[in-house]
Amino acid sequence: MSKRFNIELLLENIVGIVAAGLVLFGMVGSAFWVFNHPKDTEKKPVIEQPKKEQIVKATSISADAVEKLYQKKRDEIAAKKAAELAEKKRIEEEKQRIIEEKKRLAELEKKKKAEALAEKKRLEAERARVEKEKQRLAQEEKQKKIQALAEKKKLEEEKERLAKEKKRLAEKEKKRKAEEAKKKAKAEADKKRKAEEAKKKAKAEADKKRKAEEAKKKAKVEADKKRKAEEAKQKARAEADKKRKAEAAAERARIAKELAADIASREAEEAKIAEENAKNRAIAKFGGAITNKVKGRWVIPAKLPQGLSATLQIKTKLNGNIKSVKIIRSSGNIAFDNSAVQAVKQSSPLPMPKKTDWAKEFDTINMKFP
Repeated sequence: MSKRFNIELLLENIVGIVAAGLVLFGMVGSAFWVFNHPKDTEKKPVIEQPKKEQIVKATSISADAVEKLYQKKRDEIAAKKAAELAEKKRIEEEKQRIIEEKKRLAELEKKKKAEALAEKKRLEAERARVEKEKQRLAQEEKQKKIQALAEKKKLEEEKERLAKEKKRLAEKEKKRKAEEAKKKAKAEADKKRKAEEAKKKAKAEADKKRKAEEAKKKAKVEADKKRKAEEAKQKARAEADKKRKAEAAAERARIAKELAADIASREAEEAKIAEENAKNRAIAKFGGAITNKVKGRWVIPAKLPQGLSATLQIKTKLNGNIKSVKIIRSSGNIAFDNSAVQAVKQSSPLPMPKKTDWAKEFDTINMKFP
């Protein structure tokens, strides 16, 4: 485009130069003609003078016109050149814009391809992760099923073991109850035997007392000795029971760790039975002790009929102090009845258990004499 512009400019300059040359040539020719024809000028001064002025004027107008035309051409060429420069600049800018746009589009395409590639990689990674997660879940499910089967088997085995343990404990409890019943029966028999022995002993002691005061004291010493021996025996038996209960409690504690729910109620029942047994033993123990203490202080009046019998009702406090003594079945002999009442009063305070609930069992005692 620059080469074409230079050629056109050169042609326009040549045209302008030629036009200027023609104008100049015309002016020179006119001057030469006037100079070579003076006679004509003199003959027709009035007429010719206007023509000369007209020629000069025409020539002057033609030069101005040529100058204006030349200036116009130059202006047009400058305007055209400016327009072409502007167009060239616009075209260059457009080219640059197109290049930049292509570059931007290429960058955008490159970015899209990179994003597409990244997205593809992400999707592939996601598919791999999902597949891996699926495999992991399948493996976990399989493992859970295996664990569930193992747990089920373990529970069945535990259930079977608990059933056997329950059966063993039931048999043990049955055996223990049988032993307790046997011991209770033996204790009742011992109690009855002791009561008979106490009755016989009381009768013997009464006979001895009637014979001599010294024999009475000796019998009393023997009675105290036997009573202490019996108390020691009962204490040893209580210690043995305590040891057995401690061992049973230890055994129950060991079993309770494995069978807490099943053994809890059984332990409570055992504790209740143990409490009842302890209470029964305490009642038997202190009942015998009360009887021995009262009968040990009973002095039967001499020369009384044989076969006399009286029953007294004794009201006591929790600490063993006697509140009242009442004859509920008289022997018919005042001296016999009074001796029994006196023996009870002299025995205060009576031996009592430390536990309030057990001591309440002795708040009312019916005692038969002899």
